[in-house]
Amino acid sequence: MNRKAWTFGTASVVLLSSLTLAGCGSSSPENTASPGGASAPQQQVTLRFSWWGSDVRHKATLAALNKYMELHPNVKIDAEYGGFDGYEQKLKTQLAGGTAPDLIQVDQPWLYDLSGQGDVFLNLNTVKDQLDLSGFDAKFLSDYTTVKNELQGLPTGLNGMVMTYNKDFFKKYGIPEDTVFDWENVMEIGKKVKAASNGQDALINVDPTTVADMFKFYVRQKNGNSFIKDDYTLGFGKTEAVEAMEHIRSFIDSGVILPFEESSAYDKKIEQFPKWQKGQLGITMNYASLIPALKKDVTFKTGVLPLIVTKDAKNTAVVTRPSQVYAINKKSKNVKETAALLNWLVNDKEAAVILGDARGTPASGQALKALEEAGKLDADIAAATTISLKTSGGPENGLTNNAELVKVRTDVIQKLAYKKLTPEQAADEMISSLNAKLKELKSSSK
Repeated sequence: MNRKAWTFGTASVVLLSSLTLAGCGSSSPENTASPGGASAPQQQVTLRFSWWGSDVRHKATLAALNKYMELHPNVKIDAEYGGFDGYEQKLKTQLAGGTAPDLIQVDQPWLYDLSGQGDVFLNLNTVKDQLDLSGFDAKFLSDYTTVKNELQGLPTGLNGMVMTYNKDFFKKYGIPEDTVFDWENVMEIGKKVKAASNGQDALINVDPTTVADMFKFYVRQKNGNSFIKDDYTLGFGKTEAVEAMEHIRSFIDSGVILPFEESSAYDKKIEQFPKWQKGQLGITMNYASLIPALKKDVTFKTGVLPLIVTKDAKNTAVVTRPSQVYAINKKSKNVKETAALLNWLVNDKEAAVILGDARGTPASGQALKALEEAGKLDADIAAATTISLKTSGGPENGLTNNAELVKVRTDVIQKLAYKKLTPEQAADEMISSLNAKLKELKSSSK
């Protein structure tokens, strides 16, 4: 594929047609902002809104909230924001103690985990007087933010797993920008980079969490199954598990990816890795929503490419999903006012321009149109979203991203990376540990 062929206009057509946002033509952003706007109750109200993210996201969100308060003098919004670390646990504590904010940014997999612990998020279908859903694709909402037949959140944006690459790095090492990466040529190219740089540079910038994801990608690509099936059984066997472990160990041993001793300090914050910022790493495996942060402190030009996929893949394992999800606390004392704020954030033209692509490509047709018309959609994000939609392996079920199972996967990969386990031993431990945890989860679900 010629990456230069993707323009704002092309990406827009693909996105809009892929998501079948039928509501775009029938309702203008100005009209969709009216629920909860001029007709909103005028009594003074204070709303709490929590989110995590980079400085780019914080700045854009605070600007949007300030504008909303300017338009609605009766509303005060207390912003509660920070980094990703510790956010989920803090939220669980707040929900359990009845002290959670009114509007909450959550990660999409958490909807399933948190719903299993009780009825915590409002069914957004109950506030349609304040919240316009016409710009969202109904199937996308059904696949990703509907739990137990209730619409428990709205996507903050569209997101997909891609690879952001350093154009200068590719030129330096003679890597064609239209390279289609698979598990074999990644090794070949990575070895050449290491040799040519005397070990100073590496092809792939990944953190330990993403390396654990690479295991999941590989086994799904090989057999086409969900990583964890809906019946609480594994979607892969020992053969694929051993192969995946061997690839990961080889990547580390050959310097294709950096050793965990070096990358672990930047787990879940790879955009801050000094080697990436200095141009010593060629590719970062990431979600499209991370692109602004990845580009923020670099001087080199960037582009985007599809994820690494094995040549005989039965499923690409490319994850396309909401960037994050906006959810309303069911115990909020200001449900209608919170729904009106949410409606403004996801549908209003002015809000869309202020927020830009800080949370990925907008999922609302109205917001996407406004962002494109204002020329505010980053070309890399537009291309990344288009690529991930085109190569998507379909939705992942809730079990696959269960937090306890993710921890099991990460713990075993850590042991492999630090050479406490051989690839075969790591495969055996992965299978046995996941099965043990699945037995617990299945028992508790009854």
